[in-house]
Amino acid sequence: MTKQARSEHTRRLLLEAAAELLHQDGYAATSMVGISQAAGVTKGGLYFHFSSKDEICAEVQGAAVRVLHEHVRRQLGVPGPALRRLAELSRALMRWLDTDPKVGASFRMAREMGSVDERFVVFSRAWLAQVRQYVADAQAGGELGADVSPEAAELLVVVTCAGLEAVVSSRIVVPDTGLAATLAKLWQLIELADRSSPRPAARGAGD
Repeated sequence: MTKQARSEHTRRLLLEAAAELLHQDGYAATSMVGISQAAGVTKGGLYFHFSSKDEICAEVQGAAVRVLHEHVRRQLGVPGPALRRLAELSRALMRWLDTDPKVGASFRMAREMGSVDERFVVFSRAWLAQVRQYVADAQAGGELGADVSPEAAELLVVVTCAGLEAVVSSRIVVPDTGLAATLAKLWQLIELADRSSPRPAARGAGD
């Protein structure tokens, strides 16, 4: 292994260790010493690659954004309605939260630290921007009902996904399936409730 390859390998180990710790323990409980120990890298080796915890947090978020962009790029090659892409993006987020520490760490940092420092909402804002784009595409394509505003559609997606992540991460709720399957069940319930809601009676010509 060349010197450059060893350096890249070490940097990757540090990022993976940082993502795992940030996802599991949160920003405040994660330390540079803890990251170096989890990665099996000396403290000097860690500081050779990253000068601070905030720098490594930014790198973790950048890696999570690349996961998002790669997903969107793949979707562009598959024709289909915008609402289907929106649903798949939401399910993908839930899968990432279950399986990809970079995304899980980024979402948790936004939830815990976003109100005090905008640097921690980079991934969340990138994901939200994509949600808005798909909702706008759906509206332009006539996929939204006349009584559904783009703002309401966007809010439904964001609140459902963010709320599910928050209650599961806090162990308020422990689902018996993965987050993606749980999200599908929630949306199915919303759809069934909408179908069962009484509709206004049609007005006659003489009304």
